[in-house]
Amino acid sequence: MILAVVLAFALVAVTFVFRYRVLLWLGTNTPKLNLPTHTQVLVIVVVLFLTHIVEIGIYAVTYSLSVSSFELGIFRGSPVTDAMSYLYYQGAVYTALGLGDIQPESHIRFITAMEAL
Repeated sequence: MILAVVLAFALVAVTFVFRYRVLLWLGTNTPKLNLPTHTQVLVIVVVLFLTHIVEIGIYAVTYSLSVSSFELGIFRGSPVTDAMSYLYYQGAVYTALGLGDIQPESHIRFITAMEAL
């Protein structure tokens, strides 16, 4: 239980700092590109999209370790056995879709709940 709480708060902190640093970098460097305004906006949107993909990956790796190495819980419903399954689950949770075909059980539920914040 303690490990799940620590992981959840660490993930929130890591993704918060990562996103903060990306936003600072964009704010500082995008104007230096000397591109038209609409192109700068496009660059910002693409970089933020990639930032979200990286954050989804960070959570997916953590879920994989939480289940296989730390034994903090299991997933019910559709099988979660490979990287794509973890990325799929993570994408559904990250975007707040929560499709319901995969349900976390035990302590990893706390990590899922914290991520939605």
